[in-house]
Amino acid sequence: MKTTQGLPAPEQLTVDWVSTTSAVLSWSQPPGFMLENGKQSQLASTTFTTILPAPDQLTVDSVDTTSAAVSWSQPPGLDQTQHHYQISYHCPGTEQDITTTSSHHITLSDLQCGTQYSVTVCTVLENGKQSQLVSTTLTTVLPVPDQLTVDSVDTTSAAVSWSQPPGLNQTQHHYQISYQCPGTEPHITTTSSPSITLSDLQCGTQYSVTVCTVLENGKQSQLVSTTLTTILPVPDQLTVDSVETTSAAVSWSQPPGLDQNQHHYQISYQCPGTEPHITTTSSHSITLSDLQGGTQYSVTVCTVLENGTKSQLCQQRSPQVRKYPT
Repeated sequence: MKTTQGLPAPEQLTVDWVSTTSAVLSWSQPPGFMLENGKQSQLASTTFTTILPAPDQLTVDSVDTTSAAVSWSQPPGLDQTQHHYQISYHCPGTEQDITTTSSHHITLSDLQCGTQYSVTVCTVLENGKQSQLVSTTLTTVLPVPDQLTVDSVDTTSAAVSWSQPPGLNQTQHHYQISYQCPGTEPHITTTSSPSITLSDLQCGTQYSVTVCTVLENGKQSQLVSTTLTTILPVPDQLTVDSVETTSAAVSWSQPPGLDQNQHHYQISYQCPGTEPHITTTSSHSITLSDLQGGTQYSVTVCTVLENGTKSQLCQQRSPQVRKYPT
């Protein structure tokens, strides 16, 4: 190539645009020259670097309590170029974990449950040159308590327990328990133990109980739930107070736990081979009449709530009704 001394080079050589596989350049024509004889001016020069494409369509495919799977598409223009991907992930206040893969997907493990992570991926050439970062966020699952069980039920209390869910060994947490019967506001309490005794319940009442895991930052897991029904107490100390020819007086004590519950008592009495006679009272005693003289009767009493719920039976076999000579 021959150049002519003093022949000015093109001016303002500029790189206007650069992509992964192409570039646009422009310049100004030097003033006063329209050469057609093949002579060349001095050279004007510049440099540019094509862009290294970032991974495309970074997606969170699945999230578990301590792991997450992410994937991306191979960026365009890298079919003939040796490359891999660098993945960085961290939660607030911690150092970044960095790993690499030649695949288009990776499973991040050893994560903390119930925690938000920022994830970035970039393309890396063999010479170490890196693309811009593409980023996303994900939040690992906070596990629910496992195997929620009703261990025992009494008239005004119930014991429930559960297993610590997996993935919480290194995480400060507690449990929130909510319980309520229909038509009432829920009672809410917390414990760091995997069991609790719920007290001050109403007897003979069904309760719904829910438990969730709670982290120190207040984040809650989904709920696990169960139901229980407290025991309706049976009348206490059923006694035959007196027996006459055709009648008998029986009484009992109010069972514990019924002070705040509207209730009454159902009394059933019969002699062998007959249908039972059934009556009710709100009192703690009753006189059974129209009995047959000289006959043994079996008497049962149960507690009945306003909704029809009945306790188990308290049974008393009375002595024979007295039979006087005519």
